Amino acid sequence: VEGARAARAQGVRTILTPAPVQPLPDELLDHIDLLVPNEHEAAELSGQDEPHAAAQILLRRVPEVIVTLGAKGCLYAARGGEPVLFEAPSVTAVDTTGAGDTFVGALAVALGERRPVAEAVAFASSAAALCVQKPGASTSMPYRSEIEAEA
Repeated sequence: VEGARAARAQGVRTILTPAPVQPLPDELLDHIDLLVPNEHEAAELSGQDEPHAAAQILLRRVPEVIVTLGAKGCLYAARGGEPVLFEAPSVTAVDTTGAGDTFVGALAVALGERRPVAEAVAFASSAAALCVQKPGASTSMPYRSEIEAEA
């Protein structure tokens, strides 16, 4: 909570991926700008299995949500806006270990560079698509140059 509060006080956009899923206290979520759960975490946190419904409930607690949907892409929702479904690049997955972490890490980089959400999601999706094409966790995470060649 203190880290999120300090970051927010300095104008830093805060991103939280709730893995492993557990109840999230309001005092933490009060300082989170973007929540990035996978579809199972979103369902657990919201009580809704359908990603659109889950995102709408989560938006009551944070301003923006991206629900990752694996090979189906991700759903971006923001308060006051229409949800947008972003398709994932079509690839043959060898190992999905680390794909979520790769997506969120690349997303944070792109948003930190002040890229628009659609561009940041494309960058993150390309990174995750590259990740799943190799076995392993950290060893499958792509280099920036590889992501930029795909995005």
